[in-house]
Amino acid sequence: MERRTGIFWLWIFVLTLTWGVTDVGWGETAERALPISPITVTAERFPVEEKESPRFVTVVSSEELKETGAATVVDALQRLGGFSYRALAPLGISHGGMNSTLSIRGIKDGELVLINGSPIQGAAGHAYDLDTIPLDQIDRVEILKGAASTLYGADAMSGVINIITKETRPETAFTGTVQLGNESYHNHSLSASLPGVNVGFQYQHLGGQKGISRSFSQKYRYDLDPTDRYAWNLNARLVEHLHLDYLGAYYTTGFQKHYDGDAKPYEGTDQDYAKNFVNFRYETRSFRAKVFGTYDEMRRDEYSDPDEPMDENKNYNVGMETDYRFSLSGWEFNMGADWIYRGADYNNQYGRRHRNDYALFFQAKKRFMKRLTATVGAREQFIDAASGASDSDRFLPSFGLTFACSDRLSLFANAGKAFRAPTFNNLYYESSFLKGNPELGPEEGWTYEAGVKYDIPALRLRLAAFHMAYTDKIEIDRSRGYPLTYFNAGDYQSTGIEWSIGVNPFLALSGWAQALSVYTNGYWADPVAEDASGVDYRTGPKFQATVGLEHLSEPLVWDLNCQVLSSRERNLESHAVVNFYSKWKLGKGFLTIGVDNLFDQEVQISGDLSEDASNRYVYYEVGRLVKVGYEIRF
Repeated sequence: MERRTGIFWLWIFVLTLTWGVTDVGWGETAERALPISPITVTAERFPVEEKESPRFVTVVSSEELKETGAATVVDALQRLGGFSYRALAPLGISHGGMNSTLSIRGIKDGELVLINGSPIQGAAGHAYDLDTIPLDQIDRVEILKGAASTLYGADAMSGVINIITKETRPETAFTGTVQLGNESYHNHSLSASLPGVNVGFQYQHLGGQKGISRSFSQKYRYDLDPTDRYAWNLNARLVEHLHLDYLGAYYTTGFQKHYDGDAKPYEGTDQDYAKNFVNFRYETRSFRAKVFGTYDEMRRDEYSDPDEPMDENKNYNVGMETDYRFSLSGWEFNMGADWIYRGADYNNQYGRRHRNDYALFFQAKKRFMKRLTATVGAREQFIDAASGASDSDRFLPSFGLTFACSDRLSLFANAGKAFRAPTFNNLYYESSFLKGNPELGPEEGWTYEAGVKYDIPALRLRLAAFHMAYTDKIEIDRSRGYPLTYFNAGDYQSTGIEWSIGVNPFLALSGWAQALSVYTNGYWADPVAEDASGVDYRTGPKFQATVGLEHLSEPLVWDLNCQVLSSRERNLESHAVVNFYSKWKLGKGFLTIGVDNLFDQEVQISGDLSEDASNRYVYYEVGRLVKVGYEIRF
């Protein structure tokens, strides 16, 4: 591939920071609305304060994730709001490689997912399997909305979800949890924090589920076999500034396809999946370097048909990244480079494929008149497809402004170019039903955002208006019969507003009422795209919001939240799901009680109920799930 050396000495992109909700310990009263000190995040590659960021950035602590009552990261984030959640099995379990996703602002597959700043998504299908990461292993999650391709390259088109694992501490501590529920639910964990080392292990179980999906057109349903999931982690401070992070997970489950009236024999498939992530990080105030790798493998055996070969699907990434920060003539500069080898091996679809992504990155920031901060940045991104597909070379600039009107009020704006490379499934998939297209180009476009950040002791407000416009959307061409194939179609976009608000209405009072707070996170947008005929259709829900009431104080913590999803794509039903979680100090530990889907509503988590759909189907979440547990720390 012809390599263009990008001269990039201007652009933008500044990001990062928070809707910071501070961690609240027992015996303290929550002040969710206003953090005690400025919140810093690392999503901009080096830590920055939110007041200096021209981005809509949210930071969610480990405690806040747990207070949702969720068992995994993907479930906790969708309960907190601001995402469009999609899944093809309960609790986000992968169904044959089709994984749960958290779309940002209605843009499907536009999010990039990182662990400690390293990408974890597989090149085959953009999957990231957040259902395999337990909450006990996480320190916080940083969520950056809007284009982030300048910082992170391909796939960071609509935003970034950066999961930060727990750092090692000098003291020694142990934590154990036991949790049981209906549907044969188990969630147990054990972790140890030693000077310089963290280790942890978790086990989860969900009993078999009948009717997790139904096809109304082809008259069949899917059942889920019992699921066992294991996860483990290791974090170590090897020497000063050098850290090791390792996360591993393994689960077994199965699916049964039953036809109505036993019109056909049932089809049974056993599925097991393993995922591993490791990185080495060297971090100082001005220099950062890391090497990282991921490996995941899914095996599927259709035991009801002995002649059907076993699927063995593998994804693996290896990469390295460096960043250097320095100041010159009043400007703060950040320069870096990265390289990622992305590979996949799908034995029954297209065999081994790989590509190389490499880039140079630059960002500069300067403050004017003590109140105005300008940020410019750019990336020259190269993709060497290497397996018969088309190479890509993109120049990705970004720009941002922040104006501090006062200590309480800041205004921000940003614009950035973004793109998303085709997946290996888009390029190479081979079956009688669907065929990949190696000539596909990337989706690309611009995002624009402007908003306000306002803080007083009783209120924390983040509000942004956005417009995201892209071209060459990758679609399936259904006009030529089977096998179907992919092609670069027309335009697609999403325009709307997003908010994150925390209110402490009784902050001036004393007693238990002072610990009450109200919060809401969500977006309203109009995500549309052109189909193969040039007709607009909705690509995601128009409205998503979470509204919650919580009490954070000794000896009781509780959270009651309602997730609302409406005006959905493909005629899927709207819903409003209520969840409850509480934590009560009891003896040397804490008694926890949680109820997911309090009113036992039917929740459609994905599907297509369009009148003209060739297959009208829907997938369902588990109904009411009551969980009781005990947590002890010593």
